[in-house]
Amino acid sequence: MFQYPKIIMMMPIVLATSCTEILNTHSSGVGPTGIGSLAGPPEGDSVDSQGNVIYNSGNINLAVNGSSPAPSVNLVPGGKPHNTSEYSLQFSGVKLTITDQPVLTIDAIDNGGRIACGLEIAGGDFRLIGNAGPVIADTYTGAADEHRILLRIDKTGDRCFVLIEQVAQGTDGPPIKPVTNANTPFVNAGFDELDRVRVQWEQVSPEDSTQYFLGPTVITKRD
Repeated sequence: MFQYPKIIMMMPIVLATSCTEILNTHSSGVGPTGIGSLAGPPEGDSVDSQGNVIYNSGNINLAVNGSSPAPSVNLVPGGKPHNTSEYSLQFSGVKLTITDQPVLTIDAIDNGGRIACGLEIAGGDFRLIGNAGPVIADTYTGAADEHRILLRIDKTGDRCFVLIEQVAQGTDGPPIKPVTNANTPFVNAGFDELDRVRVQWEQVSPEDSTQYFLGPTVITKRD
């Protein structure tokens, strides 16, 4: 039987270039307790939400029960202007269902409302969305396994790269399957300054019932 997950661990990744955190949901050691400014450095980062979003045990739970509007969370980085050529988003999550609908989406959005790229989780797939359509980045099981994701947004090349690792929930590994990666051109070439990362349920029907647990999340910019 599924149990409410403990604080989800991040995939340990060492970035090759110098970078600065512009959002960290757990820099104070605990997750956000609600909307507004995030505790601890960096300065100016915040989170807001709508719909049935529960802040609990260090995770952010986006719970679908057919309600309207569909649950969504905006992760808003601080430190603007960023003056950077690259962003990286690192997060972990647990999704309870593998049905085609509803669809869990993670979108990187700039200050003009344009999307660099998106990641969709539905139907047993992780789909990286660019201007050429969806690219299947990985598949997952229905065992509520934990996924650890690194999404890199390269403004110089107008391209997104994703790395996905999956482990049994509540463990530090080893991976339950080989680590996978994929890349795709931006949805909107010329993506400007990152304004927010939106995590949202889409294509929700009144009879739908599912949950997504968003764990520790870090956004960095290249120096």
